[in-house]
Amino acid sequence: MKHVFLGLGRMGSGMAMRILDAGLPLEVYNRDLSKAAPFRERGIRVHETVRDALDGADAAFTMLSDDHALRSVINRETLRIMAPGSVHVSMSTVGAACSVETAFLAEGHGVRHLSAPVFGRPEAAASGKLRLCVSGDQPARLALAPHLSSMGEIWDFGKDPGAAPAVKIAGNFMIASLIETLSEAFSLVGNHGVEPEAFFRMMSGTLFDAPAVRTYGELILAGSFEEPGFPLSLGFKDAGLAKEAARRTRTPMALASLLEDRFLRAMARGWDRKDWCVISDLQKEDARS
Repeated sequence: MKHVFLGLGRMGSGMAMRILDAGLPLEVYNRDLSKAAPFRERGIRVHETVRDALDGADAAFTMLSDDHALRSVINRETLRIMAPGSVHVSMSTVGAACSVETAFLAEGHGVRHLSAPVFGRPEAAASGKLRLCVSGDQPARLALAPHLSSMGEIWDFGKDPGAAPAVKIAGNFMIASLIETLSEAFSLVGNHGVEPEAFFRMMSGTLFDAPAVRTYGELILAGSFEEPGFPLSLGFKDAGLAKEAARRTRTPMALASLLEDRFLRAMARGWDRKDWCVISDLQKEDARS
């Protein structure tokens, strides 16, 4: 059986390593081959082209940056060289419409499709503690359960290939809204002479005792955004995905527009590669003006 993982960024590398640590067979590909060095050191086969990676593959896991990157890898040319009855597992955060289109195209070439975007930062990927949102071909989900379980906790959202991506987009929208909410709250109490850290200790230990609140509150208070767990550019992309999904379904999402503008302002500062929590710096500036 030929199983391949395509996309070895900070998230994908950790995910692929978890599959290997579970004793499951895996080959890898990344556009920047230098990122595949840790896999070569383990004696894992590293493919130099997408075509070589997908030729005869029985299962292909993709962890790529956006819709365009996914379509450049999974398309008519590559689907036709995958093994009959093979499975494509799309783990990227892409549009729900893109997922449905990719699934339809795959099925037309005899390839089953499984959407499996994930929640969690790189440290969660490395430790196998991601939350996987899964939808699509159910037999494929069962067949690849060991691979998926090695990366984290599985949450099943049924047969529609667009369902799991919609959950992921909505979840990222909630996290971005949380970052903005925390930033505004910290500015408000700070402008009233209250230490934001003291306010945060109370809130995160009582009314808002939740992992996401603690994680992002601590990141904002630390104010160190140079080493991104999640880059601002991807936050901007995901805000756009939320607005696109909202337009397609006529779902009013006023906050999505605010967040997209916040991310765009930060990108105009050249902060694309900083952690997306850096938008809190813009809030601080607004609060002092």
